[in-house]
Amino acid sequence: MATVAEIILPLALKSNFTYLPTKEQVPQLLTGVRVLVNFGKNKIYTGVVRRLLEENRPDILNKLKPIEDILDERPILHETQFKLFEWIASYYMCTQGEVLKAALPAGLKPESALRVAMVEGLNWEALETTGKEYMLLDALSIQPVLNFKEVAAIWDILNPTPRLRIMEAKGWIRLYQEVEERYKPKYKTFLRLADEYTAEDKLREALDLLDKPKTQRQESLLMRIISDFHRGKPSPKSETLKETGMSSSVAKALLTKGFIVEDKVRVDRLELYGYLEKSKHIELNPDQATVLTAIQASIEANRSKPVLLHGITGSGKTHIYIELIKETLAQKKQILYLLPEITLTKQIIDRIKTEFGDRVGIYHSRFNDQERVEIWQKVCNNAYDIVIGVRSAVFLPFSDLGLIVVDEEHDHSFKQNEPAPRYQARDLAIFYAQMIGCPIVLGSATPSFESYFNALHGKYTMVELHKKAIATHPPSLELIDMRQERKNKQIQGIFSQRMLKEIEDTLNRNEQVILFQNRRGYAPYLICQNCGHVPECINCDISLTFHKAKDHLRCHYCGHTDYALQQCGQCGHHSMRRAGIGTERIEEQVQEHFPQAVVERMDVDTTRSKMAFQHLISRFEARQIDILVGTQMVSKGLDFEHVTMVGVVNADNVLTFPDFRAYERAYQLLTQVSGRAGRRLKKGHVFIQTHMPDNIVLKSIVNRAPYRQFFDQELLSRQELGYPPLSRIIRIELVHHDPAFLEKQSLKLDGLLRPYFGTNLLGPDYPLIARVRNQYRMQFMIKLGKNLSVKKVRSLIQELIVIYYQQAEKKSLRIILDADPT
Repeated sequence: MATVAEIILPLALKSNFTYLPTKEQVPQLLTGVRVLVNFGKNKIYTGVVRRLLEENRPDILNKLKPIEDILDERPILHETQFKLFEWIASYYMCTQGEVLKAALPAGLKPESALRVAMVEGLNWEALETTGKEYMLLDALSIQPVLNFKEVAAIWDILNPTPRLRIMEAKGWIRLYQEVEERYKPKYKTFLRLADEYTAEDKLREALDLLDKPKTQRQESLLMRIISDFHRGKPSPKSETLKETGMSSSVAKALLTKGFIVEDKVRVDRLELYGYLEKSKHIELNPDQATVLTAIQASIEANRSKPVLLHGITGSGKTHIYIELIKETLAQKKQILYLLPEITLTKQIIDRIKTEFGDRVGIYHSRFNDQERVEIWQKVCNNAYDIVIGVRSAVFLPFSDLGLIVVDEEHDHSFKQNEPAPRYQARDLAIFYAQMIGCPIVLGSATPSFESYFNALHGKYTMVELHKKAIATHPPSLELIDMRQERKNKQIQGIFSQRMLKEIEDTLNRNEQVILFQNRRGYAPYLICQNCGHVPECINCDISLTFHKAKDHLRCHYCGHTDYALQQCGQCGHHSMRRAGIGTERIEEQVQEHFPQAVVERMDVDTTRSKMAFQHLISRFEARQIDILVGTQMVSKGLDFEHVTMVGVVNADNVLTFPDFRAYERAYQLLTQVSGRAGRRLKKGHVFIQTHMPDNIVLKSIVNRAPYRQFFDQELLSRQELGYPPLSRIIRIELVHHDPAFLEKQSLKLDGLLRPYFGTNLLGPDYPLIARVRNQYRMQFMIKLGKNLSVKKVRSLIQELIVIYYQQAEKKSLRIILDADPT
């Protein structure tokens, strides 16, 4: 009998593969450790050991490849993570390899990459070569080893592999694979006194030697290091030299004389949020205390039953989470606090860190891969009791979870759309909690219809907070009918006179304003006033957005840019007009109307760097900004004392999106952004510009109709059409570069699906944007009623797709399966 290892590879493979460790490797081989293995001809990947098995059949053992190396001394994944991976692969119709690839930071998945070297002893200058061959050999004579990207750059082609194979066959170059280590620990250099100079008499001796005009700068630097030493404070080299105004040559002179030494110390990259003083204890008000008791009672009765906390904006849901976290910590268990990316602000992080200190870890996409590796390692080593993170934090290797909180549970950014696995982090967290018997609390001022429906039908426990934490008047809400304003000539640019007057009054009271528009850029498109032509992306079926700051047109799907056209490409007229409203345009016009005000913009374009978002928030909080213009980034997770006015510049674009969830999302978004006004003692005011004042969503918000009332009205239309939450949807998307081939194949797949799903199968149809990155898309939608077994349907769909591929003439069609698409 021999021990073999079943390995999960981070690839879209239908099954795991088995490898044969050496006898020396077997004692070190544990379930959950990473290993390097060869897959394919000569490519090396990092896999994770799923399980160890015993095998005695020689025919099997002789075919197994060896394990190249074991990367961990102890597991980085636990059995609960593997069970979670298996459920994700099953429910979201993908492979365990794709789940592993999404779960592990890239730095934990080193793999081999192609290397190119010249054959030793080759007299390359005497060879008869083409121009490109000569260029490569010349480069290799200077730099002995080149990687794939460097060769592609030298030859200025995307794929140099075929030509490299020809040169290899000629015996001129050698191609091989080398594992690239992606994660490197961070080291920092510190200066300190040499051990012999820590004694007082030796220090005096050193200072006497430096007490000369020529060595005055050395003496000053040494005095600084001595001062740090006596205060027990480290002396980081770069900061110390900068603060003292010294150059590195001064430090080098002290090192040469032996007065100081340099230490290279491995440091934590995770210094984004440092130590904060512990906050004062906040007593819950009676309503919050009642809700907390109800949550505790629900958890006591059934730990696996999710709790939905429905609390209006400003009701103090976070205070309740904090009390639940304290109880969990008292049980010596860990907490996962999930938030959408958009609400993971310094404000919420500071609130948790001031309460619980440095045992709180942060995990979000703004961190680079090196930082994500360190967070993974800290969770694995139980260095964090609490992790606040975005959707991918659900994959972290917790060993003893005692509570999961999903705040803003309705937010659609909890759904992963591309690539696989296309999971919904809220639903994944619910399954995870039920699997390990861990309490889970979902929180929102505007719950998702799915969660609210489940709560009303007893699947979840629902508790509600209808009052604000601080006794304040709710903000006034007013619709501004832009049709009437235009008729009365009360519009200046994109603003009504009413909106401008309210902004002016707010600024005169020394208060702050938030203006919301859910479109970035200056104008969503340009249009020729002569022929109506709209410039579109060359790669996608979408108009190009005009960005004035960079004076170019940009596609928000593929990133293609073009010059901002003055002349129409269709008819040649110089009559291109900027149409629509984006955040850049609002920022410009607001600044024109209020030149004395400090106006800033918060959208993807202004917050690309890691700290840009936090800096904007900090400046606004410090009242260094008067008016903040933004997309949905400004709608959630922010709490500013002096914001008393919120203006929605154009509500119509969120109401008219062609999607069955459009009204639900519009209600959620407009309610959330309205909740930014008047959160403390000052009364807030919300003004919404619209051409649709009779719309049911706007009326529900302005009249402060109970959420249940809006839910019931919207559910009626969903019932007629059989949409969620009364059903579930699986989307099948077909992707190919040739639209004719795509349409032909979609009809073939329709022939396989239709007999089983009948009228529950919608499509095939082109989506709203049919072409993205020169790939055309068609899609089917399958509605699954409550009487259908979702598990059986998923299996059936996958079987039918296998049959399709078996019958297909070409295998180039890509089929994407998406359970519960947003």
